[in-house]
Amino acid sequence: MHTVSVIVPMYNAEDFLPTCVEVMRLNQAEGTQFIVVDDHSTDATPHILDEARRRMPELTVVRNDSNLGVARSRNIALDLADGRYLTYLDVDDWYAPGHLSALVRAIQELEVDFVRTDHVRVDRSRRTLERAPDARRGQAMPAESGIGPAGTRSMVDYPFLWAGIYDTTRLSRDLFLFDERLRTAADRPWFWRLYMQAETTAVVDLHGYFYRKDHNPTALTQAGNAHTLHFLDASGVVRDIVIPTGREDWITKAAAAAARICAFHVARRARLSPPLQTELFDRSSSLLASYPHDLMDDALRTLSMSERIIARALTAKGRAS
Repeated sequence: MHTVSVIVPMYNAEDFLPTCVEVMRLNQAEGTQFIVVDDHSTDATPHILDEARRRMPELTVVRNDSNLGVARSRNIALDLADGRYLTYLDVDDWYAPGHLSALVRAIQELEVDFVRTDHVRVDRSRRTLERAPDARRGQAMPAESGIGPAGTRSMVDYPFLWAGIYDTTRLSRDLFLFDERLRTAADRPWFWRLYMQAETTAVVDLHGYFYRKDHNPTALTQAGNAHTLHFLDASGVVRDIVIPTGREDWITKAAAAAARICAFHVARRARLSPPLQTELFDRSSSLLASYPHDLMDDALRTLSMSERIIARALTAKGRAS
């Protein structure tokens, strides 16, 4: 059994993969397992991975026979992961030297179900420290405290898998599975389940994960195609797991998150084709109207003025349908 397993999904990653391979090589300490899933790349990714495996025989590489999406790729890697601790690395990002070891030490010392960290956002040559929303550092806390009230940015609103490490012996395996129907935004319901069902968590001051936010042509979140609207499916999954709890604070929080993300995409609808814009309006309206009306009304009051104008119009449209 390894100490830590690192899951690295990728697709057509030839521009970023040499750096990622070097990051893995430099972090290949004893007890570390790197699992790479090539999601049926059509560029030089398979060749680069073949070369990497010759230099790193311990590297685990899986190639999908067809393009299955990042959620399915992560689930495939999960079946191969045997580390006590689990974390993630995106192929276009990188670790600072010693970051992975520091992650492992943090969760071992705190003895919690999972630990979250800050990260460094990379916009070409610019570096910006992005702080995790919770100011309480280095202390064990109830996991559900990461949900927080509507109107505040809390840990459940910080959906970065790689900004954390998770203890597979303390958490149910089901919590690690991603909804394979979602090509984008699968991390959002994943975190809601985690914060609802885990027992303990902590946030630590680690700044060794570098998240590339500049243009990546293979990133689905930037594509402006039909997969972009999977945030609606993900938001529907969140609604369906939160409403049965009867927790009005959680439901209002989820409603506010749904309203905010719908307003965000509607405000940026120009990147979508006219049919997708119509689908965006119709499905956003239905989603927001499906929440209990009084709780959605409370949620809307927590939004900024510009978000509220859009979200209220969408909600009214859905309720009138």
